Amino acid sequence: MRIPVGIVGVTGYAGQELLRILLRHPHASVQYLGSRRLKKPTTFGNSLKILPFNPKVAAARCEILFLALPHGEAMRLAPELLKKSDLKIVDFSGDFRLKSTNTFRKAYGMTHTAAGSLKEAVYGLPELHRSEIPKHRLVANPGCYPTATLLALAPLAEEGLIAADGLIVDAKSGVTGAGRAVNEDLLFCEVHEDLRAYKVDGHQHTPEMEQELARLAGRKISLTFVPHLVPMNRGLYATLYVTLKRRLRESAIRELFERRYDDEPFIRILPKGSWPRVQSVAGTNACEIGLHLDPSGRRAVLLSAIDNLGKGAAGQAVQNMNLLFGLPETTGLTPSSES
Repeated sequence: MRIPVGIVGVTGYAGQELLRILLRHPHASVQYLGSRRLKKPTTFGNSLKILPFNPKVAAARCEILFLALPHGEAMRLAPELLKKSDLKIVDFSGDFRLKSTNTFRKAYGMTHTAAGSLKEAVYGLPELHRSEIPKHRLVANPGCYPTATLLALAPLAEEGLIAADGLIVDAKSGVTGAGRAVNEDLLFCEVHEDLRAYKVDGHQHTPEMEQELARLAGRKISLTFVPHLVPMNRGLYATLYVTLKRRLRESAIRELFERRYDDEPFIRILPKGSWPRVQSVAGTNACEIGLHLDPSGRRAVLLSAIDNLGKGAAGQAVQNMNLLFGLPETTGLTPSSES
């Protein structure tokens, strides 16, 4: 099986990483590369052509289209693209992650213009929504911070072990997480040898995390989220401080995580005393998770590392594509995947 695929926004960091993965994917045939920035076609590499984006041409050539575009673009394009009855879409933006248009407006500062398409959308975190994803044509690829956070918290949330408040997420991302648009704050001399927090007063990923935690736990869970920018190209590290509803032993929490993720090919639960490293997950679709419980038995520290361009963006998008077309999830994403 060869799947005709297309990428819109291929000139961005996530789009380029996606193209790299798809070119080695044994069942993907890249049929369309588009960019909103181009005024005329250009050649990428030796033979690939990038075209000024044309929705009708893209839909006609592809069975699945990846939209690696800024927030606000996918909701403008999706209703028209979905008119092609067999076209599937994986959207990298936040346009279809939140189920409430009011929450979306508050988080992103814009009005949602495609509320009717929300019913087509599924939150594309395979480890949490695996059975639902193949039933939908529009997949909302999760944000990188929510991916690392939710994978670390899911086992505790599903068992109702997280207290309703007191949850703190301290996360740090490489500069590619901010996108490729020209920004003085992201210039080399501004970022090099620096570490800074940003959007401390409210990040658009906070309601995304709270929405999914509420679904897992069956009740509202609030969190304090502080993101940081670190001077590395790629990678994301999240440290989570979790107040538990009751006293537990670390061995019990470790057993819970190992049981929950036993069959997950991309999740690595590290041994006691070992902690995730960004270098270990760079260039992969993996998520490493480390666990620690303080002596009180009521406060857990969870550590989670992913590649923000891999499991946090392009790798996860391909994992979703594999699910949509009934392929093994590891296809094209691991050295030992199906060839």
